[in-house]
Amino acid sequence: MGESGKKSPKKEEKISRQAAETIYAEMVSCSQSGVSSINAGHADIDHSGIGLLKAQNVNQTNCGNAVVVAKNLKTGSVRALIAISDNIEGDVKTVLDKQGAAVFGVVFAAVFMLFRIIRRLCFR
Repeated sequence: MGESGKKSPKKEEKISRQAAETIYAEMVSCSQSGVSSINAGHADIDHSGIGLLKAQNVNQTNCGNAVVVAKNLKTGSVRALIAISDNIEGDVKTVLDKQGAAVFGVVFAAVFMLFRIIRRLCFR
């Protein structure tokens, strides 16, 4: 640990067929593993499930993610709840894209307004 109390990243982390809580490294290689969160400069991920993936450059093949935040994302068949990236190359299937977020917002606002109207009518 440094003087500020922050954990310094490892140079390189490789895991295969393991489960891990948090990985914080410059270069991460992950194969057939489950990881709660990865924070990396570059990540190569293959056949793995990741909760939160935050990296500058990501190469993924056949993976499932909850949230991906990357500057450059290269994929081969990746599923994610939310994917945020400047550049995406490959097949990414997300649950919440721009259209899905817009529809969710409209439905949420309509339900909220309905309950507000009911509250005003019933509790005057």
